[in-house]
Amino acid sequence: MGLLLLALGWPLARRRVRPNRWYGLRVPATFADERVWYDANAASGRDMMILGAGLSIFALALPAVFQPSESAYAGACATVLGVGSLALGVRGWRLANRLLNERRQQEQP
Repeated sequence: MGLLLLALGWPLARRRVRPNRWYGLRVPATFADERVWYDANAASGRDMMILGAGLSIFALALPAVFQPSESAYAGACATVLGVGSLALGVRGWRLANRLLNERRQQEQP
């Protein structure tokens, strides 16, 4: 799963994903302004890659350090993924709203 997050985050971080309804940080603020889309998705892509790398390291290191049962291992990895994904979603949403507000303030006379 960590490697998948790394792979999915890369195009976002490189600003290669056009505004769409299927892939990326899809919140009202990113759909309201194309520049906000690219800036917010680049930051979210980098965050996604960091989460993917962290999850991969965690998943590889956990059995070597603690030797948990399979269910404890799966639960720990799922918790890291779930909490990390929630944090990334909230962070991306807040960033997109802030970027849109800044953009709108720049456009006012």
